[in-house]
Amino acid sequence: MGAGDFIWLAALGCAARRAIDTETICQAIDTISAGQWSPSGQLVCDCLDEMVRGGHLSAEPTRPDPVFAITAAGRETLSLMLSLPLDRPGAALGQTGLRLKLAFLDLVDVAERRRHLETMISTLEAELKGRDQACGDCQALGCFGRMWRNHDLEHLHRDLAMLRKLAGFIADGT
Repeated sequence: MGAGDFIWLAALGCAARRAIDTETICQAIDTISAGQWSPSGQLVCDCLDEMVRGGHLSAEPTRPDPVFAITAAGRETLSLMLSLPLDRPGAALGQTGLRLKLAFLDLVDVAERRRHLETMISTLEAELKGRDQACGDCQALGCFGRMWRNHDLEHLHRDLAMLRKLAGFIADGT
């Protein structure tokens, strides 16, 4: 997933909850990404224009900004956006993608939620395995770098535990 995909996911997810304007979409992105990623206003507007032209969103012209609502095609695209693979969920952009997916996961049916969470879990497991193999005792890190790397790994293990917990809620019928 890249910047445009993140914007599409956020805009469609926000619009699925209620009609929304550009500024509120940008605020939602900032809140969901915990300030780790912020697209340019122009990129957001370009993506919104593309979604309207493609029939994924409808735009009701208002002043100063149109209000967007999701269409049936937009709901299908939202489902597709949730299924896009995350690249490196431990990296800043991967975390943004993970957070955006989780923010809108409740908008799809239970079976689809389960599939998405299982994919997120396996992707994070693979990243953790790769990190363990990549630089287990890397001398370039130094003692403080190793301490920070361990801190990062603990964070990723907590993320994995949380995803497993969420998957357990779904398995319990939530």
